[in-house]
Amino acid sequence: MKRFKRVNNENKLLEYEMAQNSAEHHDNLVWSVSTLTWGVSAVLLGFVLNNIVENELGIVILLFCLIGVFLILCSWMFARQFRSIRNQKYVRCKELEAELGLVQHTNTKHKNGSQSALYSIIMLLFITTWTVVFIKVVAGFLGFELSMI
Repeated sequence: MKRFKRVNNENKLLEYEMAQNSAEHHDNLVWSVSTLTWGVSAVLLGFVLNNIVENELGIVILLFCLIGVFLILCSWMFARQFRSIRNQKYVRCKELEAELGLVQHTNTKHKNGSQSALYSIIMLLFITTWTVVFIKVVAGFLGFELSMI
């Protein structure tokens, strides 16, 4: 019986370690995908803004605006999925801690949702910027000059 309990605890410790590693991996994915997307979006936005008055590039500029919005939306969706997986893994770590008498994650306190709110603001700012540029490009196609943008 003692041997079974020891093996069971070893299995739980292994699962704990794997859940911890997976949570860290998915947290890294959130920030890797996000920073890469923000960088690409900023470079793409710079290209668009530098060439927005070029009539011969009009359709290309319009497509880049759509790509910019799509990149941000995809990145946001991926980040939400990765965060969900990360959170599930940390919940499992806490469950295993209760069974094994550990406290690392259980004792960690932070304000839930604070990073998510700021992250969402950044994503909304990117989407808003791309939408404003898209409207300016479409208005230019239709012969309107939007000088305030």
